Amino acid sequence: MKGLLASDGIFFLRTFLANPLRVAALLPSGKRLAAMVAAQIDPRPGGAVLELGPGTGAVTRAILESGIAPGEIAAIESDADFAAALRRDFGRIRIIEGDAFAFPSLLARAGVATPLRTIVSGIPVLSRSLGVRRKLLDDAMAALRPQGPFVQFSYGTEPPIPAGEGVDVRRAAIVWHNVPPMHVWVYRRALAA
Repeated sequence: MKGLLASDGIFFLRTFLANPLRVAALLPSGKRLAAMVAAQIDPRPGGAVLELGPGTGAVTRAILESGIAPGEIAAIESDADFAAALRRDFGRIRIIEGDAFAFPSLLARAGVATPLRTIVSGIPVLSRSLGVRRKLLDDAMAALRPQGPFVQFSYGTEPPIPAGEGVDVRRAAIVWHNVPPMHVWVYRRALAA
């Protein structure tokens, strides 16, 4: 596994400039953000950890460093160049190329079983319609085991997806050292009263 290199930043920036709505960031996630996101993963064994939009793999690396085994991780990346680099750098992780917003069908085709332990998402949701964002959250809640977290990091100071009925959301962290600062949001099914 290689560390984050200047070439990763250049690769990421070039991809951002080619398609800013799909990448939505000038630089890959920083180490502090990646560690904070990985810290939200449910440590209890059972079920895969799904990463949506791994980009150059900064969060993927932090997930591995947190102790999650490569065979327990699946990642969905829409950019072919990023997917190829991820396969090269993280050969034992299942890398699925496709649209992360369609993750249920992609997981089914790849043979990844649900319920999932955790879903971590770095995909740019704020550029999508409210309907698309709500569907992503609904799909995530349906795919997770009870109380499994859906972790979305975003620039927004408000939850990027309104929680809706039956779902709780909390801000787990603000990572000021990231450029720009990032908010880590954790969604879970609401506990019955």
